[in-house]
Amino acid sequence: MTEKDAAGFYRPVGFLGASVQDATVEYTFQYLRSAVERDGFRAFLGLSDSGRVYRSEGLFPLFAERIMDPRRPEHPMFLAALDLSDEVTPLEVLARSGGQRAGDGIMLLPVPEVASDGYTHCTFLVHGMRFVPGADERAGRLSTGEVLGIRLEPGNASNPHALLIVDGGGQPLGYVPDALLDYVHAVEGARVMVLRVNGPEVGARLRLLVRLEGRSDPGAPPFTGSDWATTG
Repeated sequence: MTEKDAAGFYRPVGFLGASVQDATVEYTFQYLRSAVERDGFRAFLGLSDSGRVYRSEGLFPLFAERIMDPRRPEHPMFLAALDLSDEVTPLEVLARSGGQRAGDGIMLLPVPEVASDGYTHCTFLVHGMRFVPGADERAGRLSTGEVLGIRLEPGNASNPHALLIVDGGGQPLGYVPDALLDYVHAVEGARVMVLRVNGPEVGARLRLLVRLEGRSDPGAPPFTGSDWATTG
């Protein structure tokens, strides 16, 4: 889970997880030590104890309110835009959609999977497309399964580690989400494919869904190390 700072950069804040025991789902939330120690840190409403491991048999209200009500008529279109089925779990919806709401800077992302043989993959929405000239028009001409590229952007004033997603001809389309940058930089032979191109009816944020595959060190899983240590 990440939160946008004053500079517009999404910084990791904590981990939201779920486990199934005896047909009961237990949700957990923990803050990152690095987030709590940052200047200006503020705990979330309903999760005020930054040193605690929160546990609940229901999804915490802060996150539950970010999931579209299944009774809404546009719910099937929303799931299709995320390439998800009706059997999806609330956590999968949040991880795929980002769970963003107008007016706040909270965004959720999935923890990339790494197999014992090093194969890794991650699915995410391309970010910042509205700031890239020509990206929306070009996205409309992409096809499912089309191979895209990743390009460094060292001249990016906001983040010199930024990674652009580009089409086969080098046309920029948008960006890798901030919290996934360290992971993607470390993936060998990274290959990005179009998973889903959505129309304007679902909103600009869901315009382009991609899947990244490659090889990673199974001994150093993503989102681990001192920067990702929790307080609980």
